[in-house]
Amino acid sequence: MYYQYDGSFSGFLSVIYEAYHDGTSHVEGIENICAGTNIFEKEKKVDANLTKADKVLNGLYRKCGARVAQTLYFAFMAERPEREMLLFYFICAAFRNSHMLSYSKTDPWIGQVENWALQTSNERYRMLGLLRFRELAEGMLYAAIRPKYNIAPLMAGHFAQRLSGEEWAIHDLGRHLAVYYDKKRIITTDVTEQETNIKYSKSEKLFSSIWCQYYRHISIQERENPNLRRSFMPEKYWPYLTEMTQLSEHHA
Repeated sequence: MYYQYDGSFSGFLSVIYEAYHDGTSHVEGIENICAGTNIFEKEKKVDANLTKADKVLNGLYRKCGARVAQTLYFAFMAERPEREMLLFYFICAAFRNSHMLSYSKTDPWIGQVENWALQTSNERYRMLGLLRFRELAEGMLYAAIRPKYNIAPLMAGHFAQRLSGEEWAIHDLGRHLAVYYDKKRIITTDVTEQETNIKYSKSEKLFSSIWCQYYRHISIQERENPNLRRSFMPEKYWPYLTEMTQLSEHHA
C-alpha cells in the first residue's frame, strides 16, 4: 500500500495512524501528494486529521518521552526528500522499544534521523538570536526569513511567550508561509503577498536608523574579524538583518 498525504506534519501523523489501523506490514511507501501519483501500486490518500495526529504524537510521548517526540518533529521539519519512510521506521522502532535512541551510535539510520533533528534545532536556535522584527504601517510586528529548514513553526512558541502582548508574523519567504500570532493563538498560513508590497511604519524607519548607528558606534575597526562574524551571523541571513542591510547601503 502506498499512502499519500498533504506534506504537513499532521498529515504525516494521520498516515501513521491509518498505517497502524491497516497493518504496518502493508506499508510500501509514503509520499507527499505533490510528488505525483504512483500508477503501478495501490494507493490510499489520507487527509490530515488533527484528532488522529494527536493520538499518534501523544502515544509516542507517553511511550517514549519528550526527546523522541521532539526528534521526530524536528527531523520531519528538515524536509529531506527521503524522510517519510525513514521516519515511519523510526516511529515503529520507538513504539517497540522506548529506549531506541540509545542505539543511535550502532544503528546509522537512527543516527540519521537524530542528525536531521539536530540540524533543524541548530538553525532554529541561531535564528532565535538573529530574527529582526520590524513594525508595519498598521502596527503589527513582521520578520522575514529564508531558512534552510522549516523552522518558522518551531520558533512560534518562543515568541508567543516573549511577545505575548504584540501581534506579529514570521514570514518564510522561500516556503511562502507565515506563522501569525494575534495575541491569543498561533496560526500557520500560506502567504501570497509579495515582500515588495510590505509598508513599514515611520517610527520603524527611525528606529532602524538608530539601531544601525548604534551598531556602527560599538564596532571597533581594529578588532574587526569578518570570519568570526560570519560564524555567528552567516552571510545567507544578512539580507534580513537590519544592521547588515543598512550598513551595506551606508558603505555603498
